[in-house]
Amino acid sequence: GGLPHQQIAIDSVCNVFANSDINYNIDSISNPIIDIAHGQIAQNIKAIQAQVHPSIRGVNTLSNYLSLDIKMETGTGKTYVYVATMFELHRRYKINKFIIVVPTLPIKAGTKQFIEDPYVIRHFRDECKFGTEIELQVLESKKAKKGKSYFPSAVSEFVKGSKQTTNKIYVLLTNMALLTNGKQLTTEYDSTIEGFYSPIKAIEATKPIVIIDEPHR
Repeated sequence: GGLPHQQIAIDSVCNVFANSDINYNIDSISNPIIDIAHGQIAQNIKAIQAQVHPSIRGVNTLSNYLSLDIKMETGTGKTYVYVATMFELHRRYKINKFIIVVPTLPIKAGTKQFIEDPYVIRHFRDECKFGTEIELQVLESKKAKKGKSYFPSAVSEFVKGSKQTTNKIYVLLTNMALLTNGKQLTTEYDSTIEGFYSPIKAIEATKPIVIIDEPHR
């Protein structure tokens, strides 16, 4: 497993949802639906925050989505922590759709390399005993070409991933610029994926958990 400080971060995120109201009776492409307004979540967050030194303790107000901020120094293994957190959320709560958003293309390349590294795959499967593998899709920028444009295949594969495949975690990796300015996500295409013409609408339907690396950037 990870180092003690990494394990604390992983457990802190996963414990937020302990004993909360989770609906598993959902569409096969969607994550289980977590009732964010469930009082247990606020209680869990307060209990976790109480363990944190007051000088670095934040305040989390619950709204219609839940934003958890994990601060880690450079070089302490953020990538390891968020990848391990995805495995743990899947093991505990059957959550299997995640979007990773990174600030720059070099970090995107590094994240892809980490997730696909054979040693890393073996570590999570065998040493950590998750028995699960990540199916990674990487959203790349498309050069504008004349003629017909197609629904981005990375999004289509990510969206179609089914909860019926219980040993798979579906991850879409993108950089922030593609998510905020990328026309390819908001375009309405001729063909549909799971009934959606627009990639961003299809992604929304999966109720993904979004992991933002270095959100201050």
